[in-house]
Amino acid sequence: MEVAPGVHLVLAPNANAWTFEGTNTWILTRAGDAIVVDPGPDDPAHLDVIDAVVKSARARVREVVLTHHHGDHSQAARPLAARWKAPINPRVQRGIVAEGTRFDVGTLEARSMRTPGHTSDGISLVLPTERLVLTGDTVIARVNSYIGHPDGTLSDMLGSMQRLAQVADDDWTFLPGHGPVVREPRRYVADRTSDRMRRVEQVAAHAHRGWSSAEIARNLHPRLDERRLRAAQASIEAILHYLDVHTPERT
Repeated sequence: MEVAPGVHLVLAPNANAWTFEGTNTWILTRAGDAIVVDPGPDDPAHLDVIDAVVKSARARVREVVLTHHHGDHSQAARPLAARWKAPINPRVQRGIVAEGTRFDVGTLEARSMRTPGHTSDGISLVLPTERLVLTGDTVIARVNSYIGHPDGTLSDMLGSMQRLAQVADDDWTFLPGHGPVVREPRRYVADRTSDRMRRVEQVAAHAHRGWSSAEIARNLHPRLDERRLRAAQASIEAILHYLDVHTPERT
């Protein structure tokens, strides 16, 4: 699906409770070049669809770009790069893409912006002319993104969301790592931030009673299975760390 001239979405076939409909693979094409952002799981059929989109644009993959290191976004990076003899950026696992790195494709301008929080290595790609931002998992449609503490932190996530809101006003569009595109991004950031801070207040109240992160997770998420409960616990630990930093009287 082409969401804007030269900006294509390929939905990976890895739908589950973590990825929702699946991982969004974004392909930027212009003037015979292509960049693939978050190629997703190592699934040959998915790679074939990516190839077909690139070839239909009469392009070649010049580079594979990862918004962060999680496997649902990065597993296909090596096999896709091998197919096209293209480099991967970042070039090492958990590498950090420098702020402002240019990923222009022909006349399609794209530059990186550091957006840690979900992970420590998170980036977004800003396309100023198209008024689009590829957000990776800093933004997920409909819900707040999981924070993988200690690699990710709530302080970083809140800061990254505010940076995104400063770059993109409400006539821009977020192209997230999972789920449909997000319109009115500043309103989205405000809503999601308010929701996060309500959860911070809930966790703080439970922590004041002496509850552990595991106890808080079970209380706030009574219906989650054990695996997803561990993820919820990691996000709660991120909140507890945030409270320790911002309310020193707790420590």
